[in-house]
Amino acid sequence: MICAYFLWYFNNTDRCEARKPRINTCCIKSSLLFYGINKLVSPKMASSLYNISTYSRFNLSESESDIPVFVDEYRKRIKRQLAREEEPPKSSFISFVQKGLSITDLTWLQDNRDRFFKGTENKTLVKLDYLSECGYIFCMEFSPEGDFVIIGHSSGLIQMRHGSTGTVLCTLRNVQFPPKPVYAIEYSMVEERVCYAACMDGAIYRIEIPNVVAPIEEPPLFCIRADPALESFNMQFYGSPGISSYSTPFITQRSPALSLGLTADQTKMAVGYGDSSIKVYDMETQETEQTYKVHKLRLQFIPKKLQRMHFGQVCALRCHKDRPYMFASAAWDKTLRIWDIRCQVGCVMTFEGVDICSDSIDLNRDHCIAGSWQATEALTVWDLVARKRMNVIRVQNRRQDVDGEYIYACRYWNSSEYNRKGKYAIVGGSGTNCLEVINLHNRYISCSYPASGTVLAVASHGERVAFGGTAPVFNIASFHDPKHEKQTYHEEEIDIEYKESIILRDEDFM
Repeated sequence: MICAYFLWYFNNTDRCEARKPRINTCCIKSSLLFYGINKLVSPKMASSLYNISTYSRFNLSESESDIPVFVDEYRKRIKRQLAREEEPPKSSFISFVQKGLSITDLTWLQDNRDRFFKGTENKTLVKLDYLSECGYIFCMEFSPEGDFVIIGHSSGLIQMRHGSTGTVLCTLRNVQFPPKPVYAIEYSMVEERVCYAACMDGAIYRIEIPNVVAPIEEPPLFCIRADPALESFNMQFYGSPGISSYSTPFITQRSPALSLGLTADQTKMAVGYGDSSIKVYDMETQETEQTYKVHKLRLQFIPKKLQRMHFGQVCALRCHKDRPYMFASAAWDKTLRIWDIRCQVGCVMTFEGVDICSDSIDLNRDHCIAGSWQATEALTVWDLVARKRMNVIRVQNRRQDVDGEYIYACRYWNSSEYNRKGKYAIVGGSGTNCLEVINLHNRYISCSYPASGTVLAVASHGERVAFGGTAPVFNIASFHDPKHEKQTYHEEEIDIEYKESIILRDEDFM
């Protein structure tokens, strides 16, 4: 059988060459000698056998040489390498892409300006570009007086910027190596000039804010325009970065800290971790008072209606401003939970169907607002008294070319004068390419600020709104409630013809 197979193969060599890779002659000859059938091969077959050429990806004939082909390939590779070297250097964060504006974008920018900025007090106050090596802006928080804003980056850098001009006043924490993102920042209302930051390395940092006086109304001309720490950024990666005296570890854990919240009385701290656990710490002793966590193996034995713990990464946590025992959390398990520290179980409400992937929840009185990462019906309002979903905000005046909402940041407008009842919400994400101030009562966009990239963090104080995200741009804008704006009317010139007055006497009526 073996001899018959090889005889058939040699007779059909020409037909097989076009379909199958050519086999080396030495291998075939050695196999024939191995089976002792070399005597059965005729001289004609042997001549055709030795004429089989070896396989080459260039498909060269016998008269051609491989050397010119190899030289040509080497020349093309060198040219491609030189072309790459002539291109401008790319940032270490490859997601920072500067895309050009299309005709559709220019049309939308002009229409957005005519609808929301023309004839109103709303405007973009500051738009500053910073070094892309700082990383994404993951979180930011205004001081209680609004004098400055604290910003946390994905590289571990924490900056203190002016509240109205946006200039860098101080570097509270240097760039961490390897980079560990700062996901949440919370300002302490009891301790003067102190805030806390949750980092990916599992530590909660206590940050002491320096006493830098920079008025908001009339900012001084000597504001720092450049940050000395950023100038030595390249040096920090070759050696261990210097430890900032402003930032010190307060609580350390092995699991990444993704969210952070301080209770209203400032006596306890709630932290959400990447291992689906929530821990409540005492601010004085720094010890764990309560831990809310369930093992994944036990979830299969607990009915879904009786589950009271998260089983996904707790990416959002917000404490109530008026109730020191209540806080809300959201995780990647598509649930929003309301917690009560006084209760032994902890979780008192569970709302399902909320696909939250970032810090996009906020509490105000008896309502909780949540922004989901989904195309439609992403913004929802939940009633904490009725324990059900109150509204699904379907915006009516959004432009038609939006593919989806995909919310990453969601906050109530922090204005004690005009937004005490939670009428306005500030929303940003990756679908709309802008920051929107939405009226939750009539479901209309009151103002829309174009963004250079995805909006990941937003903060507000009074009439000022700060936001940032994946693009290396920091923005500060002003928002005024249209209902409380002072309307200005331009007096038109009216031509009045003066005529001689006619005096009527009593005798004329007699």
